Amino acid sequence: MALPLELIEHICLYLPNSDLQVVATSSSLLCAVAQRILFKDVSVARRSLLVAVTLANKPHLARHVRDFKIVVGPSVTVLPSYYRALATALSHMRELVSLSISVPAQYSSILSAAPDAVFPRLRHLQASFTLDSHLLAFLSKTPGLTTLTLDQSLHAPRSEIPPTLLPHLSSFSGASQVAQLLVPGRPVSSLYLTSGDLTEEVVSFLAQSSAAVSTLDATTTSLPLPILETLSEAMPLLENIRLTTTYNLWDEFFNTPFIQNIKNALVAMNHLKSANVSGMLWKWLTKDGRVLTNEPHIPSQALDNTDDAEWTYDNHNTYYHH
Repeated sequence: MALPLELIEHICLYLPNSDLQVVATSSSLLCAVAQRILFKDVSVARRSLLVAVTLANKPHLARHVRDFKIVVGPSVTVLPSYYRALATALSHMRELVSLSISVPAQYSSILSAAPDAVFPRLRHLQASFTLDSHLLAFLSKTPGLTTLTLDQSLHAPRSEIPPTLLPHLSSFSGASQVAQLLVPGRPVSSLYLTSGDLTEEVVSFLAQSSAAVSTLDATTTSLPLPILETLSEAMPLLENIRLTTTYNLWDEFFNTPFIQNIKNALVAMNHLKSANVSGMLWKWLTKDGRVLTNEPHIPSQALDNTDDAEWTYDNHNTYYHH
């Protein structure tokens, strides 16, 4: 008696790729099963660039792809014809769930090879492109996208962003300039600003998310206290903050009132679970009420005992004297 197809496919899930390649040559039925598994998750790098060409030439294989990742570093020489093939391959992957593209930014046109292509299942996108017309056109075809990471978007896009774009976006990572345009009116709850200055004005834009912002990772060029006080008012439901400052805080690190003022601003955020402010870490437990379990400590009396004291910052984000 022949095994049910579902059972065969389940067994094949536990086979290494080398064995699946053998299975694919045994019969037309098993070939289809093996190909669905072999091409479900595809990762393309320097030594496997031809995989994208195969997917371009064989659309039936590209339709199996759910997770596609490609990395073409600056040291790799690739002809323009390769990017045309990559564009064709991507246009065939209409069942994608996750897409990660790290190629030279000038090749963003690979996203617009097939004007009629739609990617209704795509949820996660990472791209090394600016938010140009090609990327915007692609995003208009991803109505279910929830996570967007843009590595090279250092400037606001020139093209207008339609208000209907990305209606389910919940997490954004990229430049603050782009975040100011994408976040308002969209349900973004997690923000990771990889470039740009977090100012009070920027906070006012980010606070216009249609969902409560719970996670924020950003850098400011100013003292952290004014930003924290602004966040406390604009984003009262914040749970996790990582705020780095390029401002010289060396003297302030040993200033007890400075540390206390930071703590007071954080305590005012009633839903906060963790906060990392320029390496100073606070944590709260919220299971039975809100209890502070970790905070930076500075033994103030040590400063009075010696002029040559050496201070060290350990891996647990605590300042101590030795």
